[in-house]
Amino acid sequence: MKITQIFDKRSIHTYILVTVLMIIIAVVCLLMLKYHVEGETNLPFNVTQISVISTAKGIHNNGEDNQWNTYISQKNDIYIKIEKNSEYNKEEIIKKIIFENFQISKEGELGEIEIYKPSGKELEYNYSIETKIGDKIEYLGEQFTDTEVLEINNQGGVIGFSILNRNVGEYVFSENEVIPSDGKLLKMAKLEIKDIKFQVSFDIIIETETGKNFKANVSFELPNEEILEEGIGRTDMTLSDIVFKRF
Repeated sequence: MKITQIFDKRSIHTYILVTVLMIIIAVVCLLMLKYHVEGETNLPFNVTQISVISTAKGIHNNGEDNQWNTYISQKNDIYIKIEKNSEYNKEEIIKKIIFENFQISKEGELGEIEIYKPSGKELEYNYSIETKIGDKIEYLGEQFTDTEVLEINNQGGVIGFSILNRNVGEYVFSENEVIPSDGKLLKMAKLEIKDIKFQVSFDIIIETETGKNFKANVSFELPNEEILEEGIGRTDMTLSDIVFKRF
């Protein structure tokens, strides 16, 4: 066999090897891109609904000459529904559901943003200093869902927290005047959405007892503008935008 033939064969083998490696690298890159965009497609538990109900509340104080003051805060109750994935063919139970890494960017200059955990079993809130949290909320997987003690049924349930924009405005009213107890207070105080608008994002972490951990980041612009006219505004998260990844 001639030397040129030997080199030709080696060149062909090298070409084939390089081509195969390039195909493998391309496939891996495509899979990584797909995972980056779509995340996990078969989680043991799915977030099937995220809704925010926005309204306002007032705290009344005695004034003078039959006048009263109400200090207005704008609140946003966040409801997150987690369900067992019926197509997941392995047994799993929830160890923890964690909400953390809260990032808040205010567009309006009014008020002070605070985050609260529930004070009752039905996702009720008293907005006391005892229920105010820092930057993390943990729900433990238990036999039943009890939001007052931050527990979720280990096969899923509805849990959440509340974001309060405290003291965004004040309204003075007479003793005999009937005033609303919802978001219409904001309009009576001559507030506009741009005055109280803010962006919030946070991570949702699902931890299972077998050590599988999944994380997704979600974000909202709050509150919904209909709060001024209707008193209550609702914002729903598009679930296709929620991308969970292992970590």
